[in-house]
Amino acid sequence: MTCERWAVTGAAGYLGSYVVEQLLARGTAVLAVDDVSTGREAHLAPHLGNPNFTWAKQDIRAADALAALFRDHKPTVVVHLAALHFIPACNANPPLTISVNVHGTQSVLSAAKAGGAERFYLASTGDVYKPDETPHHETESVVGAFGIYGLSKLICEQLVGLESKQRPDARFVVGRLFNLVGPRETNPHFLPEVLEQLRNNPDAVLRLGSLWPKRDLVPIADAAKAIIALLDAATPGVTTVNVASGAAVSMQEVLDHLSVIRGEPLTIETDPAKVRPVERGHLQANVAKLKSLIGFTPHTDVKRTLAELWAAEGPKAG
Repeated sequence: MTCERWAVTGAAGYLGSYVVEQLLARGTAVLAVDDVSTGREAHLAPHLGNPNFTWAKQDIRAADALAALFRDHKPTVVVHLAALHFIPACNANPPLTISVNVHGTQSVLSAAKAGGAERFYLASTGDVYKPDETPHHETESVVGAFGIYGLSKLICEQLVGLESKQRPDARFVVGRLFNLVGPRETNPHFLPEVLEQLRNNPDAVLRLGSLWPKRDLVPIADAAKAIIALLDAATPGVTTVNVASGAAVSMQEVLDHLSVIRGEPLTIETDPAKVRPVERGHLQANVAKLKSLIGFTPHTDVKRTLAELWAAEGPKAG
């Protein structure tokens, strides 16, 4: 058992639930912070009897209360995942996106300092990069936020940079996450939408948006493992790194794989309401830096990832 205590914001969310699970599995004490506005209590319920687990239902924007919480629990490491990240929802409510993502991040940074945390992870996004058909590199690719979500995260990266100047001995990791895939998703992204339609009616004609965009699909458990490893290996200052698989597939290819896993073809129609007016065509990461820092990258076996997702959340036979 380690003597560290890690605080995880957004702990009841998609990625947060995996980070908490993996930390507890290695004997690390965890302070889970989530107001369950978008997360799910069921994600954390299995840990309630674990003496290493503490859950605080707390809005990260309540800066004074959050700082008091961190002063009380004194986490040595903070994993900041709480955010609004479903892009259509972010586009529909830019003020809330900035409030939660930017204001919230500053509150967490201040609370981490108040509690004496030595290491800090910010969940950023590949959406901070200017659209490009080639894999995005942390220092060589052009940064140019594609929308309000990417802009909010780019501002958060700048907040981390300012905090690092004030705390030069602290260790900050900015992880630019690409498209996470796996069970427990809490937002209606592409694959959760497909599975929901099929659960409601296995013979349904799927009504979906654009299928041509290519995305770097990251197995969720591997992403959590990479985040923990990056913080274990963190050095003073700010380390900015892509957290991705390094491969990209189109949504049509994803559906083709699902058809094979399902054992019968999927019937698809375009739903104009789900076609984004402006769509990034290609989003893929260069993962050389990630591998150099932690010795591995999330796997690229899309068929395996989709098979695991289907087994966990696909329509049940009978």
